[in-house]
Formats: sequence, structure tokens, C-alpha cells
Amino acid sequence: MILKKRTIPLKILIFEAVVKRLPSNHPRKKDFQTKLMKLKAGYKGEVDLDYYLAQLPEKEYILLQGLRIPHLKTHFQIDTLLLSPSFFINFESKNYAGEIDIDIVFDQLIRTIDGKQDIYGNPILQAKTQTSNLITWLNNNSFSFPPIEYFVTISSSQTMIKNSNKSPEVFYRLCRTARALYKIEEVKLKYKSETLTIKDLKKIAHKLIKSDQPLIINPKELNLPHTDLTKGIQCPECQVFGMKRIHGNWLCSSCGHLSKTAHITAIKDFFLLHGYSINNRQLRDFLGIDSVDLATHILKSLNLISSGSKKNKTYSPPPDFFK
Repeated sequence: MILKKRTIPLKILIFEAVVKRLPSNHPRKKDFQTKLMKLKAGYKGEVDLDYYLAQLPEKEYILLQGLRIPHLKTHFQIDTLLLSPSFFINFESKNYAGEIDIDIVFDQLIRTIDGKQDIYGNPILQAKTQTSNLITWLNNNSFSFPPIEYFVTISSSQTMIKNSNKSPEVFYRLCRTARALYKIEEVKLKYKSETLTIKDLKKIAHKLIKSDQPLIINPKELNLPHTDLTKGIQCPECQVFGMKRIHGNWLCSSCGHLSKTAHITAIKDFFLLHGYSINNRQLRDFLGIDSVDLATHILKSLNLISSGSKKNKTYSPPPDFFK
């Protein structure tokens, strides 16, 4: 069973808002598009693994997706944690294009694409470190636990995987995402003794979920080109900005599309781009409306969290606003 489901990383949502609101000829647009593409590729690798693991028997396993747990003065992240009575598995998901070769000796991944080489950290070492931190967390919280394995999954079937040093660790720890279920079966045969009950697993899972601290990003730290971003409501039909309020609807002057809810996406964009607080004046400026009363009605209709009073009143998004 899945006790914690994966959500789209906040940075992806921020960069999506930036890309769609930057003019096509803006000098930084390509840079943001490249960053967004890389983030989406990584997220796709995680979602691809979710597809295969969803085929597991629900009563035998517990899955936690996208954990970020405090550790000393920092945090450790786990893409996917599988809990069973006889073993745990930490899955680190990757999605590289081109050809990859992992050098265990110098802890580096060499990626070659179009004749160009890039050097990344060793993802197997990354998964090993995460697992070590998890063990520390379990011990600190006085939990008994079975053996913990860790694997790195490679999502794209087009990626050429090499193991030039013929490392046994790479052979064992690295696999394509489509093989994840078979890896679980291997581990199941390796650890046959059940040391925990499902009730025990749920206690660990709920404690991990309670300890989870999702990354909160301050848009001001991303050096976004705020003054160059297009304001207004984007038409969900033709993607042109500048919808106007007509008789309780938003009208696109470009294609004639009518929408009652197009403003919600725009308000989400504001929070993503400017931080988690908005007032009446800022809403009117961003949506391109003049009426104070209409702005108040819109803000109250979204069940936002309000603070302050009268002219100093501000509104913030609830935790599930971007889901």
C-alpha cells in the first residue's frame, strides 16, 4: 500500500510558471527551459518506478514516495522507500540520456552524449549514504528493522549502461526501472525471515511521514526575472494572456473562450513566483482587474489562509493548494 504519494516538486512548478510567462525572445528563456527539462526528466524517472511498484501486492508492502527527513543540521532524501516484514529497499531513481558508465573507484558517473562527456556524482554512493542516514534515523527513534538494501534504477530504455571496471557492486546495485520488480524478488529470496509485522511497518511509516519536511523554496533566492514576466490570466484554450472578467466569467479576446476558473492557475503562479503571500492590491495588479470588491471575492472564494485585517490583510495558500 502507498502511505505517502509523490507530488510534483515545487521547483518544477516554479520554472513552469517562469517559462510560460517569459516572452519568447527573452535572453534567459532558453536557460529556464533547459533547467525545467532536466527537472522533469528526473521526476519522470521517479514516476516511471511508481508505475512498476504499483503492481506489488498491497498487503505485503508499504511504499513511501518522496521523503525528506531531518538529519543532523541538514536533510536526507529518499525517492522511494519500500517496507516489508523481512527487508526494506531504498530506490534512487535516475533518468539519464546517452551513455553512462559508473566508476566506483573515483565515485563518479560519466555521461556521454553527442560526443560530449559530463561528470556526475556516483548515484550508488548517493543511495548508500541515504540508506546509512535512514539506519541512523531508525536507531535514533528506537525502531527495530530488518536488512536494508538499496538500488539505483535507470528509467530510459534508450540509455546505454556500461560497467567498464566490471564492478560487482554496479552489477548488483544498478538496474533498469523495468527490472525493479525482479530485484525485489531477488531480495525476497535472500531475506526470508520476517522480523516485523505490518503493524510495526505502519508505525515506522507514520513516523517517517510525520518527520517528513518537504523543501520550501523562496522564489526570491532563484534570481527570477520578475520585471519581465507577463502578468494576467492565461487562456486555457489558446494560451494567450489577458483574459477579462465578463458577467462572472473570464473571456479570452483572442479565441473567445469562456472560463470560470482560469484565475486559479494565475494565482498559483503568483505564489510560485513571488512567495506565499498576496494582498488585494497585488491580486488586482497581477490579474489585471480594477474592482477591490471582485478581488476580495476571489481571494475569499479560494479558502486561502488570511492574516491581518482590513488594508493590511494578506492571504497565503493552504498546504494542498498546488496539488
